[in-house]
Amino acid sequence: MHRTRRGLAALAAIAVSTLALTGCILPPPLPGEPQIPGQSTGEPQWSPTGEQVAPELEQFYGQQVDWSDCGTLWCGTVTAPMNWDDPSADTIELAVTVAPATGERQGAILYNPGGPGASGIEYVRDYGDYLLHPDVREHYDLVGFDPRGVGASTPISCYDDPAELYDWLWEMPPGPAPEPLSDADLEQQLESAQWFADACLEHTGPYLEFVGTEQVASDMDLLRALFGQEKLNYLGVSYGTLIGSTYADLFADNVGRMVLDAAVAPDAADFEGTLHQAAGFELAYGNFVADCLGQRDCPFEGDKADALAQTRELIDQLDANPIAVNDGRQLGSGALFIAIAANLYSDFQWPTLRQILADVASGSGESAYAAADEYYGVNPDGTFADNSLESLIAVNCLDSPAVTDFDEIRANAEQIMAAAPTLGPDFVGVGSCAAWPFEATRQPHEITASGADPIIVIGGLNDPATSYQQAVDLAGMLESGVLISVGAEGHGQYNNGNACVDRPVNAYFLTGTAPTGDIDC
Repeated sequence: MHRTRRGLAALAAIAVSTLALTGCILPPPLPGEPQIPGQSTGEPQWSPTGEQVAPELEQFYGQQVDWSDCGTLWCGTVTAPMNWDDPSADTIELAVTVAPATGERQGAILYNPGGPGASGIEYVRDYGDYLLHPDVREHYDLVGFDPRGVGASTPISCYDDPAELYDWLWEMPPGPAPEPLSDADLEQQLESAQWFADACLEHTGPYLEFVGTEQVASDMDLLRALFGQEKLNYLGVSYGTLIGSTYADLFADNVGRMVLDAAVAPDAADFEGTLHQAAGFELAYGNFVADCLGQRDCPFEGDKADALAQTRELIDQLDANPIAVNDGRQLGSGALFIAIAANLYSDFQWPTLRQILADVASGSGESAYAAADEYYGVNPDGTFADNSLESLIAVNCLDSPAVTDFDEIRANAEQIMAAAPTLGPDFVGVGSCAAWPFEATRQPHEITASGADPIIVIGGLNDPATSYQQAVDLAGMLESGVLISVGAEGHGQYNNGNACVDRPVNAYFLTGTAPTGDIDC
């Protein structure tokens, strides 16, 4: 159960979405007070399409959802098969929330904020009017759902006492840390992965095998039908783009107006995803450092190369000399790395990151631990705000086979650290999926979605969590893919005030007219 001083590298290395989630999952859209989604006026008018499906699916596609008034939203529960490959077996529940269109209704848009493990219900409830442009919200119901395994849907669980998961994250073993990437180091990480896998299986049972992305995509087709939509209109961000492309792979004829923002490449395997993400965070951190050196409160000296070297030294020194914090914990390199990564999702977080690094340089670990705790959804009392961390790992473990051979891990580490000299060392090691009790149920592969309506793919050139190249790759492999490239910082670009991005996306949602070619913003 003990983790190494670099133990969080095991979390960082599990797959492409590792740092796209946890805690607040994706950073809040923009500073400001959350706005209230459209008012729930009148009774819901949604009814199933009545389409013909296989006999064993009729009970699901024909169900009538019992909607309840949640103040400004409508809330409901949908029954789905636990395993879409055997729908006659056990069932699960999917929690759904709808912010009704504010004007004349044109249809519904399903939304997923990423993760894996993000709660679509929470995002629609708290940030509904930030997620879509007001013109689009006027004509579309905004539908949020908690994917299977997550939050208010039938959840997975990996502990009875939150202290168990808390200690798994942060507890540091006594004595000197093993040499990084040595057999002893990797064995400790494998032991840690085994503890977590055993705990998840114990507390969740066989359902743990059926929370992968392909199962979620099938749930989305069920939701499409229950909202009376012949085709699925969809906005997915970060990992939500993998759900979207997977849906297009399985249900190409049912794809409607689909927008995939901050794209994940569906053909990226475990190592390739980690390499993408390490390079993305390295790029974002380099941009942060360049800006930092021009600020009066920057804790670094010299030029950019000097500041990057000072950063690595600051992280490494915590392996031998962790910083004690007021609650009795010790700040090690892994927790500082998480604090750094957590504040690279948007440039409006950079002042916070400067303060954290200055604090650690002066011997204080309080602000760094606060950031790391927030990222993983740790409450002040040591409980967890949700099960997003468990869901993150569980879905990733089913979506791509883990790398378990120590020599292969070391060879991969060389490439990762070459691509990311500053932050790369914290992306390497044994992934938390190395001891997962079930084989991966999805194999990374190219998705063409032949016959699908146009799919808009958005990529930010400086996106830390899902590198721009992944958007290029996804748009290129989709037969109907259209790429919008954005020269900006941050993770996710739609509805952030950039008209070059927003106008074509809004036009597509409202009129069905997609760009005829790629767009460079």
